[in-house]
Amino acid sequence: MPKRFRNFILLILIGVASLAFGDAIDPVSVYLTLEGNPSTSITIRWVTDKNQESDKVEFRQGGYPHWQSVEGSHIPMPDGHPYNIHHTQLNGLKPNTDYLFRLDAEGPVYKFRTLPNKLHEPIRFVVGGDMLHDETKYFAEMNVTAAATDPMFAVLGGDIAYSAPKLNLFKEDVSRWINWLQIWFKTMVTKDGRLIPIVITIGNHEVIGRYDQPPERAKFFYSLFKWPTQGGYQVIDFDHYMSIWVLDSGHTHPIDGKQKEWLETTLNQRNELPHKFAVYHVPAYPSVRKVKGSISKQIRELWIPIFEDHGINTAFEHHDHAYKRTHPIYKGQIDSNKGVLYLGDGAWGVKKPRTPKSPNDRWYLAKTKSTRHFILVTLYGLKRHYKAID
Repeated sequence: MPKRFRNFILLILIGVASLAFGDAIDPVSVYLTLEGNPSTSITIRWVTDKNQESDKVEFRQGGYPHWQSVEGSHIPMPDGHPYNIHHTQLNGLKPNTDYLFRLDAEGPVYKFRTLPNKLHEPIRFVVGGDMLHDETKYFAEMNVTAAATDPMFAVLGGDIAYSAPKLNLFKEDVSRWINWLQIWFKTMVTKDGRLIPIVITIGNHEVIGRYDQPPERAKFFYSLFKWPTQGGYQVIDFDHYMSIWVLDSGHTHPIDGKQKEWLETTLNQRNELPHKFAVYHVPAYPSVRKVKGSISKQIRELWIPIFEDHGINTAFEHHDHAYKRTHPIYKGQIDSNKGVLYLGDGAWGVKKPRTPKSPNDRWYLAKTKSTRHFILVTLYGLKRHYKAID
């Protein structure tokens, strides 16, 4: 074959390869969030470098051959970092059903499962916070352990990537968010390959200034996990059997005022639900820090009476870096009939958990331990089962 002809063929092959692979989506991370009805919808989010602007997602029901296509949108990563944050919401899905999706026809295929719309089978989810506190291996190890329990979703209680400085003089460290997103993408996958969706709330380490700040001081958190309301609190309804109230413990929204009024209104609208949970960062009943801490005191005075009046079953608390289970509490006393259970206190990825107070030291504590852990929650019909796993 003449050299000139060989070179011509080579150029054609290079051009075909560029068409096939040049525009392939190579995401930094792909992650799912629950925002609408988890039985019929899912929000797909992914981060790419700034040159990849395609927002198209193709998806299909498991076992079906034909792909459907939906367009999403994207925003740039804050502070001029060279990434785009993409998202799209899929609606009209079938409950308790496996779906496949892809970002590129030549790229990997990912899987998720919608939640059941009835309590005909056990519902499992994991809860924890204070995640990328130390070396990545502690966070990754706990992720693998949590994924092995085959949860339907994960509830994250703040202090996710530990990216925000305390002082306004410094910028947020985007590398910690990228690290967190990559590890979550690789490790929070079930044995059958399902990505585990996220329900997430904000903690003090997502906010420059920590407390009493505007949402703009947590721009990475809100960019990566932006909710339809643009707010720092929301309620997620799982058809007619469960709701989870996701609250901001004074970081970018005051505990009192609009958030308190919203909490009471939305709880009043859901009085008949059999399962009601709240998740927030700073504990009302801390296991390590002072009971009279200002945030803890505000939550006890302003939120806890609403929890008790409207039948919150369990509140998931974090921030203290230890394990705790309280007695059921009602009106400041132990009450096994009407009481709210408080579980925490945020030690998912903490290398050296703190030493909590003993139940002998604080009347409300039933069990404490200095250990990394998450909580596995299983609903069996009208019953709730909790298991702390280290």
